[in-house]
Amino acid sequence: MKREILKLLPPIGIFILILWFFRPWFHGIVMGLYRNPSIIYIMLTLLLLAKYSSKKKLEEYNRKNITISGIFALMLLLLILVSVLTGALSNTALYKEHHPTQVSKELELSSSKIRILPKLTAYRYAVDTIEYARYTLGSSHLTIRDGTPVWGFFIIPDGAWNAIRLKDKGVLFVEMNTTQAKMERMENELQVGPGMQIFDNLEWNLYKKHYLIDLDIPRALYYDGKIYVVVPYISYSFRVFYTVPKWGGVLIVDEDGNVEDLTPEEALKDERLKDFPIFPELLTRRIIYAQNYWKENVFSNIKNLWLHHENQIELIDVSGQGNRQPFLVIANDGREYWMIAVEPYGRAHGLAAIYLINAQSGEMSQVKFETPLTGPVKAIDYVKKALPTFDWSQFMAVEPIPIFLNGKLWWRIAIIPQSGSGVAKIAFVNAETKEVRIFENEDDVRAFLLYGQVGAKVEEISGRVIGIYSYIKDGNTHWILIIGDKTLYLSADQLNDELVFKVLNLKEGDNVTIKMSEGRIVEIERS
Repeated sequence: MKREILKLLPPIGIFILILWFFRPWFHGIVMGLYRNPSIIYIMLTLLLLAKYSSKKKLEEYNRKNITISGIFALMLLLLILVSVLTGALSNTALYKEHHPTQVSKELELSSSKIRILPKLTAYRYAVDTIEYARYTLGSSHLTIRDGTPVWGFFIIPDGAWNAIRLKDKGVLFVEMNTTQAKMERMENELQVGPGMQIFDNLEWNLYKKHYLIDLDIPRALYYDGKIYVVVPYISYSFRVFYTVPKWGGVLIVDEDGNVEDLTPEEALKDERLKDFPIFPELLTRRIIYAQNYWKENVFSNIKNLWLHHENQIELIDVSGQGNRQPFLVIANDGREYWMIAVEPYGRAHGLAAIYLINAQSGEMSQVKFETPLTGPVKAIDYVKKALPTFDWSQFMAVEPIPIFLNGKLWWRIAIIPQSGSGVAKIAFVNAETKEVRIFENEDDVRAFLLYGQVGAKVEEISGRVIGIYSYIKDGNTHWILIIGDKTLYLSADQLNDELVFKVLNLKEGDNVTIKMSEGRIVEIERS
């Protein structure tokens, strides 16, 4: 008997080594069990029950055997009950770790760095420029290029055979703060990346490096002349019967295929990732959904969500557009946030709140409003109502993005052809008054974003910064700015956070253009 067992050891060992080598292929199954350990306990209990029952003949079932079988059955029942509760247990724990640290009524977003170009149109612009027969574009993703959000597309092999033989050719960036097709292509060959198969596949290499994690969306980073693939990831805290998701770290792949595994603390200090979204986008949706589990214990939360729906919210995703929240936005202070707008539970379509999660640190805040506001789904209806003769069978209104102008919330909505080939109109809907403003000219869109109106008289002062001086008066910071032969007097209480940030970064010798409207500075541009 022992000799037979010894003969089995080599093939079993070889089989285990093969499974270990090809472990990335089984990642989905393993993670399904790892995230839900109660399923493992149920399977083990069933195996024990089956093994015990197989050893006993029917006539041997006495009181002792019946008692043991009953214990197994009770354990199985309890484990099934716990498995039903694991989602609520996980979300209750997640809420306790991630809920808003501050609540405000104001939100100052950058009006010069918002998404004007929709995702579908960016893809059409990009894919129409690919002239290589064996290459195409991967899925679009939001990334950062020179401090500004852009659409990124990896240039990947086209077709199964090419995916095995060829390498990714580089990355294509498409500007999103214009309706024009402004693109930048970086053709640096990647040894490991998305779209390739088998051993140079991105997921294969990342799961070889770090296994029990869930990967976020891969993003292209162009830094110091090199392309990096940046992939934040989600790990899990083990709680015996359930797990709680958390930000595990960031994986970085260079052009040669080398993989770095950074902890959150290391990622925040990495110079390459400065001002880059490294908090997992996919985790933000879990965190916002967990805000429904705000009561003290899991049973109170289940009762509330099934019966009372007190303070229950729903994530707002406009159906049929393939572009879910969160949206990446930049505040006036230059910080990046994942933004998610939520509605009250049920058939109400008003705006309940806007949640912001710092795309670097994961710190969470919330914006609430005193007056009832229209949500993004109904904002699209107001746009269609404002254009009753428009052929909506050929066009569609997409991507309601929240922006703030002079303290008022507006929804920016793009109107594009069904094919995505261009932008026909840009609409803005006032969330409070339901006013709809529609523009066809990009300059008018920019004027509306910068000045809050179209046709405003704008004075431009351009030149080299000769001198810049600051002083404190009445609790406010003031600056004296000398540009050429012009002297400007600035005060922090008359500038928004974005303009204050730009003033603080000015140095003598910089060439700048100061735009003024109705006696106030509305934009500072360095050339």
